[in-house]
Amino acid sequence: MFKFEFFKDEDKESGGEETQRKPEISWKECTEIKLDQLENCHKITEECDHQLMELQDISLKYISSTDVILKLIKDCDEEDSLTVLKAEQKHSDLLTGIYEGGFKIWECTYDLAGYIQKQGLDFNAKTVLDLGCGAGIIGVLCAMKRGKCYFQDYNEEVLKHLTIPNLIINNIDVKECRYFSGDWMSFSKYLENENLDENNKFDFIFSCETIYNLDNYDKLNHIFRSLLKKNGRIYVAAKSYYFGVGGGLSAFKDFIQKENIFKVTSVWKHSNGLEREIIEIKFNE
Repeated sequence: MFKFEFFKDEDKESGGEETQRKPEISWKECTEIKLDQLENCHKITEECDHQLMELQDISLKYISSTDVILKLIKDCDEEDSLTVLKAEQKHSDLLTGIYEGGFKIWECTYDLAGYIQKQGLDFNAKTVLDLGCGAGIIGVLCAMKRGKCYFQDYNEEVLKHLTIPNLIINNIDVKECRYFSGDWMSFSKYLENENLDENNKFDFIFSCETIYNLDNYDKLNHIFRSLLKKNGRIYVAAKSYYFGVGGGLSAFKDFIQKENIFKVTSVWKHSNGLEREIIEIKFNE
């Protein structure tokens, strides 16, 4: 169950009633994780259980998130495990600006992976961004199909302890990929500062269950506008509504289409229970 943490201002005004005030969030700056920082990845692949996702003709392996979290708790003297522990101690999948749920594989990830396989999307020599990647299932699948993949997650420890080990157990050369932690706006500007030309932008951007926070829609829109090739495609898999914060597919579609820059098309839908959907986003011609 997705549980959101809220911050309360418990100061009392003259009327004696408690007020709620949204705090200013200090978002983490983008950091690129280099290969010399990955010394513990192989150890995780040996100590944690592997699970299997069958996708037509591809068997994709992934490491148990529960095992990884238990390992981090056991090794709690490691500095980079602290944000995960804060979330675990609060029994939460989200602590805004601290931890963004990357250690859980969300339902729509399976939807998008199945859609990619069914559609037979071609990633050979294509540049792919797995945005808010978490376990990296989508990026791993694209890399298995010979895509050049970039992985981005808010928390560095998710990338080090889960995403990259999942690449390793699927026999993908980790040196062929790039890895980024931190806030989306900071990430976008990091790549923009590399003087990206049209050829170096992304052919595909994939993102699963990342539209729960309305405050982040502008950041997503900035990434799409700045980093997608003119003929590129974006696929966002999400639920119709995320209770507690107000984000969801309808609000996100309206936000993306309001400037008439992008065309949004629903390409897959599951209507039983809480609706899940995959939308395709492309630049207007």
